[in-house]
Amino acid sequence: MKAQDHGKAELYIQLLSSSLCGDLSDSVVRRHDELMKAIETDYTGNVHFTLEECRKLLDEADAEYETYLKPHKKSAAEFLGLDAKKVFDFLNWMHPVNSPHTMCGLRNIENVCHCAKTVLFENIPGDFIETGVWKGGLTVLMRGILEAYGDETRTVWVADSFQGLPQPDPAIKLKDAIFWYLMSPIQHLAIPLEYVRGLFRRYHLLDDRVKFLKGWFCDTLPKANIEKLSLVRMDGDLYDSTMDALTNLYPKLSPGGFLIVDDYNLPCGCREAVDEYRAAHSITEPLTEIAGDSVYWRKC
Repeated sequence: MKAQDHGKAELYIQLLSSSLCGDLSDSVVRRHDELMKAIETDYTGNVHFTLEECRKLLDEADAEYETYLKPHKKSAAEFLGLDAKKVFDFLNWMHPVNSPHTMCGLRNIENVCHCAKTVLFENIPGDFIETGVWKGGLTVLMRGILEAYGDETRTVWVADSFQGLPQPDPAIKLKDAIFWYLMSPIQHLAIPLEYVRGLFRRYHLLDDRVKFLKGWFCDTLPKANIEKLSLVRMDGDLYDSTMDALTNLYPKLSPGGFLIVDDYNLPCGCREAVDEYRAAHSITEPLTEIAGDSVYWRKC
């Protein structure tokens, strides 16, 4: 690619990233400023969920899972290692109204750009996939990067239930069950397929190289017609969702490809699944922190 064309591609990706994370939207910027102001003024102000409502939700979780929490002699908050302020952050930042097209901040967006461009420039074979896409912003970014650099062969796979997180069994995965319960006020992060498909269309990136896998990962991923992958981004939050993605996709990840885990440090089962899978398959590539909850590694 000529230097001039490379510059145009980089500018396009920069503008696309800025749009996806809400920097170009007045309503999103206003919402961000209001939430930051609320946090700075003892969690009061124009918010979707008040701190008192978040305390009440934790109390309700204590009652809902009392039988399962009793042997641990902990409250729901103690079991997950969070408090009402953390729940406030989750519910208000993840609320879909006046929110960006991705929950991810700049460092996570830059990480996707870095991984995607690396596999393109180094000719690492394989498609791109995200498991758990919310509004679809990062899969739009993946498709945009392919478009910017003239790739005409790779597919972007968009895998999600499009009906929110699956309900875990508290007798098996109590941490995940409580986390799922706490996401109830925002419909367990459900965003309809029609919205995500429409987002691709709004960015003029919807074509036959965008494939949607609708349903629970345990049902869709084993049947997906995916031969090779070079970039896998997992954002399933829970143990089973994460393990299903790893089991079905990691064997298809080409050497030199990247595996990104969005929820590694969240108070749910994602980290347990990743650590178990890596240990069981003798994966020793180091985990690199991206920002806060997210990590990635490159397959040798």
